[in-house]
Amino acid sequence: MKIAVIGAGSMGCMLGGYLQLGGADVTLVVRRKELMDALNEKGLTVRMYEDGDSASSLNIPVKAAVDVKDLGVMDALLVMVKGPDTKAAMDSAKALIGDNTRVITLQNGIGNVDIIKGYVPEDRIYYGCLNMSATMDSPGTISGGLFGSNNIFIGSVTRGKKQKEFGEGFCELFRKGGITATYTDDIDREVWYKLLMNIAVNASCGLVRLRGGEAGEDPQFMLLAMDMVKEAIAVAHAIGIELDLGYFMAEILPTARKSSGKHYPSMAHDMMISKTKTEIDFINGAVERLGASAGVPTPVNTTVSRLVRVIENNYQRQYFPKAKGNAASFTITINEKFCKGCGYCVRYCPKNVIIIEENDKAVVKDLGGCIGCLNCATICPEAAITVSKE
Repeated sequence: MKIAVIGAGSMGCMLGGYLQLGGADVTLVVRRKELMDALNEKGLTVRMYEDGDSASSLNIPVKAAVDVKDLGVMDALLVMVKGPDTKAAMDSAKALIGDNTRVITLQNGIGNVDIIKGYVPEDRIYYGCLNMSATMDSPGTISGGLFGSNNIFIGSVTRGKKQKEFGEGFCELFRKGGITATYTDDIDREVWYKLLMNIAVNASCGLVRLRGGEAGEDPQFMLLAMDMVKEAIAVAHAIGIELDLGYFMAEILPTARKSSGKHYPSMAHDMMISKTKTEIDFINGAVERLGASAGVPTPVNTTVSRLVRVIENNYQRQYFPKAKGNAASFTITINEKFCKGCGYCVRYCPKNVIIIEENDKAVVKDLGGCIGCLNCATICPEAAITVSKE
């Protein structure tokens, strides 16, 4: 099967790698030439963390491209861009779509399928959710984790014999590659349970600037998360999807914590580091939107959605240099033992405070310029940087 992964970031690369291992002919469509070159020259390195800090590692030969014009028509597209980019991604992928091309979205949230319907007929659209986490430590090197008894759920918009045959074949590629995947006609239930997870931690961790595990230790955070989850369950029930809060709390939340508790959720990364458009309208905003249509109040999800939109609208106004002098107001501590010299802290520092020395270690060059944005500490994949206020 000839497959293009559209928007191959950390998760898209990981999924594409497993499909390649499963026997598919995969092309990873990426945005950055730097990433394309690294993948084509060195392959994709995946470090999968299990219990504790132990990890298994494998290298997968892959193909990557930034331009799709010469790739030809695909048997399937796997769409992995963030929700706000779905329309632009589908526009750019038109040359890959033929009369029989299937489109699969495993993106976060609810709403991407409606956008994809503008490009291919419903009987060729598949959607689902992931019980996985992934972080790109450096170009072409990914660390991640798996949780739950099944890693990938896939279903189809139009349910029939042909859809089931293709869906089960697509899942079989994942299984041959080494991860679990299931095709199901009850896909909305699985998608909504994954939505509950994203509702609980994604926007909220960005607002409180904490990793998932750190936030989960605070009782006030958990009260906030549960208020949002209960609202979402009420909306789901109103539109005919039955969810069980007890099952979510006992089965889904604990297993997810084991895998992703040490990471910043993707929306927190958008809000704190890259300062880009978030998926709020596909997660908490989707609950807000569907709740309004169904007549179900969603005050907490609505408030969180509005707060995130305010942050999105004002990224450029959130941090300012000190008004007087060059005296440092912050202390940056870099643990040399853990620093791998990846350079992310340098790339995301808005004031050029940190540099990489010849020994491939990060060092503070100009502490007086630090504005306390925390980008360096939040982006560091090894948690080697600490920023504190004087």
